[in-house]
Amino acid sequence: MVRHLVWCGLLLAACGDDGAVTGTDAGAAGDAAVPDAGVDAGPFEPDSYCPGGDGCPDEGDGILYAGAAAVTITPAFDESTEVLTVDVDGDGKLEPADGDEFHDADGDGKFDGVWIAGFGRGRAASAAHDDIWVRSLALRRDQTTLVLSVIDSVGFFKDDIDIVRGMVADLDVDYVMMAATHGHQSRDTVGIWGPSVNETGLDPEWMTYVRERAAQSIREAVDDLRAAHVQYASFFLRDAPGGVSRYHGDNRDPIIVDDEVRVIRFMEADGGATIGTLVNWASHPEYLGADNTLLSSDYPHFLRQAVEDGAAAPDGTMAEGLGGVALFFQGALGGQIGPNHISLAAWDGTPVPRRTLEGIRTVGEQVGWLVLDALGPDGGSVTDETASLGFRNRSFFVRVQNLGYHVAILSELFDRQAYHWDPDLTIRPGDNEPDILSEVAVLDIGRAQLITAPGELHPELFVGGYDGSFTPDGMEIVAPDNPNPPELSMAPGPPYLRDLARDDAEYVFLLGLGNDMLGYLIPSYNYQLDRIAPYVLEAPGDHYEETNSVGVDGWPTIEREVVQLLEWTPED
Repeated sequence: MVRHLVWCGLLLAACGDDGAVTGTDAGAAGDAAVPDAGVDAGPFEPDSYCPGGDGCPDEGDGILYAGAAAVTITPAFDESTEVLTVDVDGDGKLEPADGDEFHDADGDGKFDGVWIAGFGRGRAASAAHDDIWVRSLALRRDQTTLVLSVIDSVGFFKDDIDIVRGMVADLDVDYVMMAATHGHQSRDTVGIWGPSVNETGLDPEWMTYVRERAAQSIREAVDDLRAAHVQYASFFLRDAPGGVSRYHGDNRDPIIVDDEVRVIRFMEADGGATIGTLVNWASHPEYLGADNTLLSSDYPHFLRQAVEDGAAAPDGTMAEGLGGVALFFQGALGGQIGPNHISLAAWDGTPVPRRTLEGIRTVGEQVGWLVLDALGPDGGSVTDETASLGFRNRSFFVRVQNLGYHVAILSELFDRQAYHWDPDLTIRPGDNEPDILSEVAVLDIGRAQLITAPGELHPELFVGGYDGSFTPDGMEIVAPDNPNPPELSMAPGPPYLRDLARDDAEYVFLLGLGNDMLGYLIPSYNYQLDRIAPYVLEAPGDHYEETNSVGVDGWPTIEREVVQLLEWTPED
């Protein structure tokens, strides 16, 4: 509901009597040079690919090299930092009218501190609980080099990623893929979580710093490259103590949760020391809740710490950590997959309070221990001395149909380029709507194939699950009291994205918020808009996600591109 009020306020400020959005001072968004991208740009071709593409012939010694780095981007907190000091009603927001107070270091009466992204606007930080990071993994085999980088943030636009890529263009790297953890307790990197409906939450100086630190982490990972072996593992939380509902849940019918945790570990070929461990799991990092005012990377902090340093096993013994750099990549978390309908508990079953520091520690450490166990001698993992390496990526345009996003672009809450529109003319549905440039990629690492999604992909688009196979025990796939239930008879049948992976891929990863942040990516059959105020108010039933999506044509456009990319081969 808070998000709806944000957009309503924006629309009232920028709409005429007919509900159309008008642009009066949006800069040169419509005059910028238009990249050669999109489904109308001719026969399907990736932007780049390796091996076999320009500059990366398929030749060499067949040795896999890996390097990893972790660089903090935690904002500084000292006596000069403006922080929330009194939160009268404990709602996590800075509301002076309610008696809230803040440390006004410069005495100007305006809060100049850190705005936390996620949930509602106006969440002012009071301190930092743990560090926020950019973590990068560099891989090289023969003439192919790629980097996977992930930032603890609610999202990172393709525009920012392209700037980072430009900053490391001098490196011998063929492709940089960047993703966000979608953390709801880190500084705003998108823009809509500022102090008011018409003020961005972005700090340009800090965004420059973040991009510089991201480039640094990439450089350090490339500098760290060394001969490596690779270990693969996966497990389902349905088989863990407490089952799926101890760790994450769904908040929208149909109740479908991708509960598989996928892991790739890279180890020094000489000695076996861990270089980096990539963990892929789907759950919103919002376990601290909307009232929190401490900066944090939420449960990924404790998950990574457990993988690196060790964690307690269910029997109370301590499992040794792997060392190296642990990287957490988000999965298919659409439908608000996260701390919904879950029962947090210690290993012995003792309940753990939700929305607490103890809660995020419990979830992170337990999933971290499960990762360690899966990589252990009895976990069923597989280790190879080397791994094939490849990628292909594709840029394309997506039409922005969400009225709230129109206003965010016009008001410069978002710091990203828009195309194919005139910001000085009226915007109406289907008329003069802006396009934005997005990107998808497919990465191959030996036995694994990794598919990126530029937003919060609903898990049923990845795994299917309409037969109840991914519905947690004890839950109905559709709630009997849902006033507007989804028509499962209209749901698409297979193949789903996971089914389209290459035939010999034993481990298929979905990297959510990879290469962009476009909000929720929703199945077309279950996409419903409010008839009176589409994208501003929710349709009856479980349809919040539509209000925070790029538009009704968003997923069909993205799906077309990623499916073609999965099916494409150099021989095409």
